Amino acid sequence: MSLVTRHLLPAVLIGVALALMVGFFAFARPQYSAETHENVKIPRGLPAADESGAAGWVWPKGVPGWEPGQMLGRHHDFNVSGVQPVEVAGAQLAAARAGLDSNRVRVLVSSRAGRSGVLAILAAPALYETPARTCLATLLQGDAPVRWVCPGSSSGLDRTRVLVAATTYAWPEGKRPLYLVGVARGDVQRVVLAAPGLPTQTLYERGASWGQFQAAVTPKRDGGTLRVYDKHGLAQTLSLRLEPGTQRVLR
Repeated sequence: MSLVTRHLLPAVLIGVALALMVGFFAFARPQYSAETHENVKIPRGLPAADESGAAGWVWPKGVPGWEPGQMLGRHHDFNVSGVQPVEVAGAQLAAARAGLDSNRVRVLVSSRAGRSGVLAILAAPALYETPARTCLATLLQGDAPVRWVCPGSSSGLDRTRVLVAATTYAWPEGKRPLYLVGVARGDVQRVVLAAPGLPTQTLYERGASWGQFQAAVTPKRDGGTLRVYDKHGLAQTLSLRLEPGTQRVLR
């Protein structure tokens, strides 16, 4: 064997070994699939009866909404209610004092606008009634008191087409972000948001839901309106003109 061959042989053997290793790992290495995000299928609800007055606040399957903290998904890690159980503790106490079943408080819709808490529409059944009335409440941010309103009472819910909780903020450069959540009576066909400088947005159309709706927008100027339609056309217009940093219940 020549001197040149003796010097080249180790390099050749190393090259062959590396090629075999690369081939082996290219064939035998574990195959990792790309990370995927689970699509959580959220069951649909049914709107309240297509009626005006107290009858328009009656849902076909009883109290609508999610249990506070209710989890969905394959791994039970998606909080479909959008709230933690402790956040409705005050509402449960108020429900008990109002003669409602505090253990059956449900969340129809919620929106977390900041660190001060959530905006939400809650539902709960009355105790000692057959059939039990479904009563509603608005959950505002912070320590705002919770007041339950029931159909067929002096609360005025019978005359209410939509129950809304809204808040607005004062941001730099004159921006005034607006957050709202609401629920529509059964005879409401459509709810439309008209905000300055933004396209008109349909928030709700009667169909496969409990009647809940929500929005988070930043109008060009303060205000805007919520337009409520029934079978005959425009039935009500609610002003969304709030002072920055305030929150209100609208109906």
